Amino acid sequence: MKYRSEIDGLRAVAVVPVILFHAGFQALPGGFVGVDVFFVISGYLITTILLEDRRKGSYSLAKFYERRARRILPALFLVMVACIPFALLWMPPYELQTFARSMAFASFFVSNFHFLENVRGYFTAANEYQPLLHTWSLGVEEQFYLIFPLLLGLVLKGGKRVAFGAIVVLAVLSLITAEWGWRNHPAANFYFTPSRFWELMAGALCALWLIDREVTGRNMPAALGLLMIATAAVVYGPGTPFPSAYTLLPVMGTVLVILFAAPGTAAGRALSLGPVVGIGLVSYSAYLWHQPLFAFARIHSLEPPSDGVMMALAGLSFVLAALTWRFVERPFRTRPPRILPVRKRLLWVSGGATVLFFAIGMAGFMGEGFPARLDLRGDSPLRAALDSLDERPRYETCSELAQTTRAGDVFCTAFAPEGAEESIAVIGDSYAISLLPAFETVAGERPVRVLAGTHPGCPPILGVYTSRSRKDELACHGYTEKLAQALKAEGVSAVFLVGRWTLYTGPVYAGANPRYFLAEELNGNRGDMAQSRAVFEAAVDRTVAFYREFGAEVFLVTEVPEQKVTPKLLLEKLILTGHGADAEVDTLIANTFVNARDNDAIQRYVLDVFRAREAEGVHVVDLPLPFMIEGRYVWFLDGRPLYHDSGHISLEGARGLRGYIRDIVQSELAPTGG
Repeated sequence: MKYRSEIDGLRAVAVVPVILFHAGFQALPGGFVGVDVFFVISGYLITTILLEDRRKGSYSLAKFYERRARRILPALFLVMVACIPFALLWMPPYELQTFARSMAFASFFVSNFHFLENVRGYFTAANEYQPLLHTWSLGVEEQFYLIFPLLLGLVLKGGKRVAFGAIVVLAVLSLITAEWGWRNHPAANFYFTPSRFWELMAGALCALWLIDREVTGRNMPAALGLLMIATAAVVYGPGTPFPSAYTLLPVMGTVLVILFAAPGTAAGRALSLGPVVGIGLVSYSAYLWHQPLFAFARIHSLEPPSDGVMMALAGLSFVLAALTWRFVERPFRTRPPRILPVRKRLLWVSGGATVLFFAIGMAGFMGEGFPARLDLRGDSPLRAALDSLDERPRYETCSELAQTTRAGDVFCTAFAPEGAEESIAVIGDSYAISLLPAFETVAGERPVRVLAGTHPGCPPILGVYTSRSRKDELACHGYTEKLAQALKAEGVSAVFLVGRWTLYTGPVYAGANPRYFLAEELNGNRGDMAQSRAVFEAAVDRTVAFYREFGAEVFLVTEVPEQKVTPKLLLEKLILTGHGADAEVDTLIANTFVNARDNDAIQRYVLDVFRAREAEGVHVVDLPLPFMIEGRYVWFLDGRPLYHDSGHISLEGARGLRGYIRDIVQSELAPTGG
């Protein structure tokens, strides 16, 4: 096919935003759309090659898949080999187990299904520690190319016009799948191959359109295309449903560039500049290298790497990309190839390497990330701290407290001291589950039963829907309503509303997980925080009124301070990096405690909302207070971690709150019958 330098320039437009987005730079919150640009380019180039081979009479599936193998596998295998030693040295067991599984899946180009099943969403903070996260897009492409050459050959039998129409229909069906997916399974939809096929088909349609035509140079459409891509990269963000109709903006922008950015246009000249084309030429290798570099930098560092470090690593990814392109990509792809020139031998080596990487990955996965690596460092106070996180609380009649309670119930009895004749309820999302052990000793002079009603990801306020999947939204809304009616029938004396309130109202720390937005109707809010806050305040008032109507005291519980580290992973990291017996380990840990000002800033809105209700007789439980030491909120005290992750407290942390909670219950709960 005729070489188009502007297409290589377009590759640069695709890869740079992706790298900057993964580096954490806020200027391009929608930089992930670069992958969508890649999809369209790939669909265009591959379809053009297939069409030209058919016209020349040189088309063969074996030739096609050999070309794909030479293009994709050598650089990919090199990057995976480079990841393995750093993963073994630095990654805590759970992270290593996840990495190993992703490598096994990536070797067969199905890692998108690994991330679909094992990660809550593409934009979650946990993904920053996944060196092979970006291979999901390779999986989508290769799955498409497993099917598309056969499909193209079939529809071309009816002629070009029939083929064009058939692909349009299939692309529309794929886009409809994406629209349905983000409304019902938003996290999985991002990785779901059928939700992405239409983007590659958009490129295929460009190839069908141009196969008998010269590229028509038109300044306005070409410039508009670049503007559309840039707009998506700047305006979109983690809260944008993706893929969906929103994806049309970068996809159609790429289509316009492909169709109209001829060399004589301003866009064509800009994309054909030497440095831009150079970045485009090495874009595949740069894409492969950047995520492992970023992930391992974050894994090894006790604090988030600075912007300067991340920018330097972004630059290093291009240096490694240039070397990989020169010494790995080109030798495999020249005509004739300098390495493994015989197709049969190439396929045997590729197949063997694929099986080897799969076996290594599955060994790491089945070996649970090789936790014995921690034992090799010997006994240490940190190992004892880790062991404390394995301790689990016991409850009276709750067989498990992982979702709501026992099957068929909306609440259970967590603690029932002898002589208790009245009940209080602790209700809320997963933060309520972790806080519940703090209520074990509330009995004192006035024994009370402690009931628990919890549902992860569901705020304990009435009449709201969260921006989750349709199934989850309905389950959450219905559960909260049923729980309220059940507690009314039970006649509880008090209700403690516990939630990760900033999850629904914002703001968040930079780089933190995306939020759930609140609405009063199903699918009613997909990113409007002002609306979410208005719904939140109305729902708090509605919920308070409901419980007080039948005489229950209402306690609004603020959330525990949100940390910026995951304690378990940090403790394992300290052991793996040789700090387990370090005399300065306490200082290292203390340096990770969140500054009180930072946490108070993200919780200020909710605290103000709650405090405004105190004048009406509502009680406010300020949980951050017991965690405050010298202007910071601690997650580690007296050799024990007080948190499981950045927000859920451990059993040790809940125990530390028992006296605080007991005093509140005994002093604030209205006298029986009073």
